[in-house]
Amino acid sequence: MRCDSDLKFKSLYAAAKEMADKLDINLAPPRNIGIQKNRDNYEGGPEEYFRRSIFHPFLDHLLMQLKIRFLEHRELLSKIQNILPTKCSELNTKEISETVNTFAKEWPIDIKGSTDDFIAEMTMWHRHCLNMSKDKRPRTFIETLNYCNSALYPSIHTFLQIGATLPVSVATSERSFSCLRRLKTYLRNKTGEERLNGLMLLNLYRDVEVTCEEVIDIMAKKPRRIDLVL
Repeated sequence: MRCDSDLKFKSLYAAAKEMADKLDINLAPPRNIGIQKNRDNYEGGPEEYFRRSIFHPFLDHLLMQLKIRFLEHRELLSKIQNILPTKCSELNTKEISETVNTFAKEWPIDIKGSTDDFIAEMTMWHRHCLNMSKDKRPRTFIETLNYCNSALYPSIHTFLQIGATLPVSVATSERSFSCLRRLKTYLRNKTGEERLNGLMLLNLYRDVEVTCEEVIDIMAKKPRRIDLVL
């Protein structure tokens, strides 16, 4: 889209000019100034001005946001999938090094030891995956996590836990927003933060059983002058 931006803008500008003519609006650029402090002076007519001052900056910002939102996360997810036996068995030395460098940049605290130690651990894991038969290699993070020995491969075991717990959607957050709308009514508008969070958790996780004894024990631990002894 950035390569064909001039052609796209011509059609957009023609449609905008047609609408402006119907509304008696003059598409004129602002006047040029001698001292440039807040904006640049663009040479050319109105079409050139709007193309260089509005369309191209907006398009560059949009493409940058799409890249940050999708491409970088996709690269990270592809790297973390390299520790799965089905993927790790197909890696070469260069790809192993790139995977380790990505982990060292994104999660440096989770690496047990130095980067060289993790490269050696990744190489051992690669050989271990090659020795597995293809039909018995785990394909998911949960299956690999149950198969991986945390004593022999501590860093890989940690990254398997990260891969198994990475969120794949925003359904939980959207559920919490809808739950908040049900709880934050006019009568409960002054509900405290702690109580509101508790009500939301009770509403979301209805399958968790909360007994009266547990509630009484928690209330009895608070510094009050009331004896809650039954």
